[in-house]
Amino acid sequence: MAENIGYPKVTVLMSVYNGEKYIADAINSILNQTFTDFEFLIINDGSTDKSVSIIESCKDARIRLVHNDNNLGLVKSLNKGVGLAKGEYIARMDSDDICIPERLEKQVKFLDENPDVSALATHIRLMNADGEETGYWDADIKTNSWEEIYNTIPKEDCIAHPTVVIRKSVISKYLYRSAQKNVEDWDLWLRMVSDGLKIEKIDEVLLKYRIHFDSVTMNKNTPKTSQRKVNKCKQRFLRYQVSKLKINSFFFKVLYSWVRGLARYWKLYIIPGILKGVKRILTSNPFKVYSDFAKLKDYLNTHTHNLFFFFPYTHVGGAERIHFEIVDCLKDKNPLVFFTGFSDSDAFLPFFEANAKVFDMPDTLNYPIVGKKARRIIAEYINRQTKPATLGSNSTFYLDLLSDLAPSAFCADIKHGFVEVTYQQEIQLLPQVIRLDKRVFIGKKSMDVMLKLYHDNNIPKKISDRLVHILNYTETPESYSPKDFSGPLNVLYVGRISPEKRIDLIFRIAQECDKMKLPVKFQLVGDKSRIGNAGDFPFVQFMGEITKQEELQKIYQQAHIMLVTSDNEGGLPLSGMEAMANGLALITTNVGDASMHITNYQNGFVTSSNDAEKVVAEMVMAIKALLENREMLKSMSENAYEHAKNSFSHDNFCNSYRKLFGF
Repeated sequence: MAENIGYPKVTVLMSVYNGEKYIADAINSILNQTFTDFEFLIINDGSTDKSVSIIESCKDARIRLVHNDNNLGLVKSLNKGVGLAKGEYIARMDSDDICIPERLEKQVKFLDENPDVSALATHIRLMNADGEETGYWDADIKTNSWEEIYNTIPKEDCIAHPTVVIRKSVISKYLYRSAQKNVEDWDLWLRMVSDGLKIEKIDEVLLKYRIHFDSVTMNKNTPKTSQRKVNKCKQRFLRYQVSKLKINSFFFKVLYSWVRGLARYWKLYIIPGILKGVKRILTSNPFKVYSDFAKLKDYLNTHTHNLFFFFPYTHVGGAERIHFEIVDCLKDKNPLVFFTGFSDSDAFLPFFEANAKVFDMPDTLNYPIVGKKARRIIAEYINRQTKPATLGSNSTFYLDLLSDLAPSAFCADIKHGFVEVTYQQEIQLLPQVIRLDKRVFIGKKSMDVMLKLYHDNNIPKKISDRLVHILNYTETPESYSPKDFSGPLNVLYVGRISPEKRIDLIFRIAQECDKMKLPVKFQLVGDKSRIGNAGDFPFVQFMGEITKQEELQKIYQQAHIMLVTSDNEGGLPLSGMEAMANGLALITTNVGDASMHITNYQNGFVTSSNDAEKVVAEMVMAIKALLENREMLKSMSENAYEHAKNSFSHDNFCNSYRKLFGF
């Protein structure tokens, strides 16, 4: 080691490009290491912000700042740093991470004591843009030894690059490959392991790894792009190994993993897309598709709009009713409404057409090639407008459109329902939805769940602050209409016939009441065709689907109790709000914001559990209790009306959405 006399033991290598926000903390975490025999080589890769002045303000002789004449990128900058490094070991560091003070001391000691180890990593703890710790990287925390790394690295990267200390003699031989941009570290580990070099990991967290809005790790890292990136990395590694005639057992481990990954990619992303396209071609009228596309182009060339809505359906539903109420609140702004999904019916379409220009053209927007062209011309049209504003809800077309909209376009969406079971779906959407300027939640509890998801996935506070709560509204009569509680009670269900509503529980409750010969009559308002054989449920009266509010109002006025048996809701169901506004005692599962609006036996009843058996038992018990105490039911009816009158305000609803758009 005579050639290293007078040189530092370690070179800490960092490349920085416009890292002013976090670089001071990163530098200080290195300068405060308990191990001090190092040089801190920082490559300024053409930064145009205050990064250089921050580095130069750190008066420490161990810092060696080198400037690139222009931006070379991370791979070339790191390879340049390897050539300039004076240390026996090179410790990687990124400009937005934070080292634990003992990091270098522990890694140097390990490498000194284990000369057969070429590179040494540690575990990481994830943190978000605000420095809050948010958890661990699964692949990293599950691999603790050389054997585990050897078996894992062909399938997925399990080594956090900025934790690695590597022998200079090794990295100088291998270097990073520009062909593997953004996965240059994983490619390095693959080549090293393939050649029989040993990589170990200290089973301890010695670095805090920041994931933030502008990082490569976060930006556009959807499951599809991640899988494609993984497949490409393995493919390029395999080609490189073949070119170098380095085909061994490890090569075949990577080959096997690549083939499986490719098959998974096709299964999840390519084949479904092809089948969906084929289905659209076979089930759509191409003449109508192209005719509607031509009409859209002509219209956009001759008309001006600044407010745009992207909704999925025109059929009957609580979300759809809220959508046309929003349009009604903003009809003076000349909105343009696109329907992007395939509706069960056009029952609500006239309500939209009365207040806005409407394009109900899901065939065109989802047709192969034409759909992408339509998305492009819509985006170009919106971008040409002065201060355009957009709002979407449950529309994948709108989410895809977001990436095409200029920063000048205001973008928002509405979350009608969100619970923890949809976590993975929401995580997959994060790269798209972080473009949104606002996200509206109809329920406070749903918003809290999303805030937790944002925190757990390293979304910065400035993005979390874009979440807002706007309570739905329903028309409440000017005064309470007394009901006759002396005779049999009418128990009502109003809503969609869909799996999450658990209509089967309504039938079971009705059947139990029938067996007990309780004086109650059950009525169900909804699409009868989606239930099956109505004759199987003689104890339930089917009212069919009702779209006219005055007809529905009459049914509410004659009813006494409303049932909600859903297993999830975004907030308080709109039908439940309507029921309370008409003086019905609401008996509901504990979903959405039900417990925030209902107090047991004061204005309704909330079950203690969402378990189906308990829901049936408790709702039957509640109906029986109200039958036996008509005065309590009368009081609950009056209290339900008062709560609706005080809470479900039309003015607040409209003003909130107008304020959302700055109107």
